[in-house]
Amino acid sequence: MSTTAARGAETLTSVASAARILREFGKGNAQLGVSQLARRIGLSKSTAHRVVWTLVAEGLLEKVPETGLFRLTTTMSSLGASAETAHRLHESATIPLDQLRAVTDGTLHVAILDGVDVLYIERREGPGAISVFRAVGSRNLAHVTSTGKVLLAALPPEQQRRTVEHMRLTPKTPRSITSRSAFLAELATVRRQGYGENRGESEPGMASIAAPIRDPLGRVVAAVSVAARVPDVTVGLRHLARPVVETALRISAGLGGQR
Repeated sequence: MSTTAARGAETLTSVASAARILREFGKGNAQLGVSQLARRIGLSKSTAHRVVWTLVAEGLLEKVPETGLFRLTTTMSSLGASAETAHRLHESATIPLDQLRAVTDGTLHVAILDGVDVLYIERREGPGAISVFRAVGSRNLAHVTSTGKVLLAALPPEQQRRTVEHMRLTPKTPRSITSRSAFLAELATVRRQGYGENRGESEPGMASIAAPIRDPLGRVVAAVSVAARVPDVTVGLRHLARPVVETALRISAGLGGQR
């Protein structure tokens, strides 16, 4: 075997070892030591030590000072939680989204909050679907979307204030909200009325309306929306408020929440 091929094989082996170590933390083990990991996945202690500290350097694992053991960082835990949430939402949203598609030509989305962005995890296209609307896995600025407004409106007041303070309210159209005080007032309205609207704030001539999806504890974990071109962005898609809210309630019920 050539030197290059040998190095490539060694690199692939290291990647596989790192993946196996990370998987051990996904089996309900909050904290693990190097010796435990070495035994569980059949590595020498020196190899396990090297891989673990590489994962620490990359921000995927961290050492717990009190125990001397290792655990997933907040970033990795959040990724796992997001993946699990997306899977559960997919199962719960399929039928309600198909039912909502029967009453609108717009594009349907389910989105979750990721920092100050919304991440789209479900999409349904109707006959009037527009290619500019976001595909599954894409992101958009939360402050110019109906789903983003719903998700931000559900944050605890202090967390919401801190989040908005650190947001760049970059305008995407002349109708985008760029004042923090105006945006906080908009979030208060969304929370009060139970749905959020984007009236030409993300794309000219387009509107969307969204409602919150809740888990069994009543926490807002996602939002469902309809987006479409409209003749009057000041009116938007308010006529779809009721079916969108009903769809959100059905999805929430699928997650184990109460209607």
